[in-house]
Parts: sequence; structure tokens; C-alpha cells
Amino acid sequence: MISIKIPKTREDFKAYYELRYRVLRAPWGQPKDTEKDDYEPISQHFMAIDESNGKVVGVIKMFEKTEGVGWVSHLAIDPGYQKKGVGKLLMDTVEQAAREKGYHVIGCMSRLNTTAYFERMGFRTAGLPTNYFGTTQVLWMEKEL
Repeated sequence: MISIKIPKTREDFKAYYELRYRVLRAPWGQPKDTEKDDYEPISQHFMAIDESNGKVVGVIKMFEKTEGVGWVSHLAIDPGYQKKGVGKLLMDTVEQAAREKGYHVIGCMSRLNTTAYFERMGFRTAGLPTNYFGTTQVLWMEKEL
């Protein structure tokens, strides 16, 4: 069973950031600490835990981009758990948290190879592609709540 937890301890955050780095930055040869940004202190963080082994298998964060608009970022799922509903569980959790905060829209900067995933989650393209980390392109996608 997969459960969602808010990281609180040093050990929680160590595992949280390790997964983010391993999935989102290491494959592109990015250095350690590029998995973090300036918005970490003002973000809500969520992590998916495999209760059978205690392993962190997914992570995501959200913060208020502008009034009423939540910015979802750093969605990372352990490769062994992808396509098993972990991302959907995290997205559902973030959407609920956004509604509780009174946000009317959530959005994300999606890599071009992940736009279909976000479209399945109900997001639509709302921006033009832009370069991120050199040649990796991202675009703004959003979803009305």
C-alpha cells in the first residue's frame, strides 16, 4: 500500500531530496543541489511511501505562485513505481491541498516529454516552450480547480 506523508524530519527530507535528484537531475548530468530551488521554504512538500518497505517512491511540492494560483513542481516517481498510480495519488493530494488553500488554478512547468501525462490529469497548455537546463524545454500548463 502507498501512503502520502508530509516530510518533517531530517531523514524524511534527505530521502525526499535524494529521490528528486535521482529522478529529475542525475539523468541529465546536473550537479547535486539542483533538485532544490529558492521556493523550498515556502512550499508544501508531499511524499509517497511504500508501506511494505518504508521506501520513498514519489515526491511533489506546491507553493502559491500568485494569488489563488498554486505552482506544482518537482513531481518525481521512483522508476520501479512509475505507471502504478503513485503520480496520480500525489497529484490528487496536491489538488486537495490547493483547494483547501483556496487556489482556483494549479499549474506546472512541464517538460515536453511529460505534457501528455499532465493532460491526462486535466491540465492544458497555457504557455510557450522555453529552455530549462540548457536544451531541455518546458512549458506552462494549468488546471482550473
